[in-house]
Amino acid sequence: MIIGIPTDDEVKVSEHFGRSKFFLIVKIESGKLIERRLHENPHNRESDDQMGHGMVLKLMTDNGVNKVICTNMGPKMVDNLVKLKIAIERCRPESSITEVLGMEAV
Repeated sequence: MIIGIPTDDEVKVSEHFGRSKFFLIVKIESGKLIERRLHENPHNRESDDQMGHGMVLKLMTDNGVNKVICTNMGPKMVDNLVKLKIAIERCRPESSITEVLGMEAV
């Protein structure tokens, strides 16, 4: 499974999916972390909201993301991820990345 997580500090899940500084993309197999990559949020470089959403979706699909874990996400992004068959899992605010992944360290 490949999971995309919005983050501002690589420790906690960012409060809002589209406004995060980064996206942490992790690959997990048999409950073990196989790969970890940090990407700048391309939405932050685009002034046009629709283009920014498209860039985030491209980042997710280019990296083979199957699921995103987030606290909050706008309805347009939810619709777009659902259309791409990317699962959405919500977590509570201030969740640590290790907690939402169920791992000791990421």
